[in-house]
Amino acid sequence: MSSKALYKIGDTVPESSVYLCVPCGYAQYFEAGSKFTTCEACLAGTPDGPEGYQDPENEFWQLLD
Repeated sequence: MSSKALYKIGDTVPESSVYLCVPCGYAQYFEAGSKFTTCEACLAGTPDGPEGYQDPENEFWQLLD
């Protein structure tokens, strides 16, 4: 299991970079200081998201290297 920090919807983006949606593998760019949003590809963090990632409190964004 990765030791990298995971972030949820509404968390503040710590650095401008590309972040990976753990459930589906979608990569999205976020600006530092903005807020993480739902995944555009799989809708993680919404009732329509993948099983286990339907709650906005689920952490699923991970910084890519």
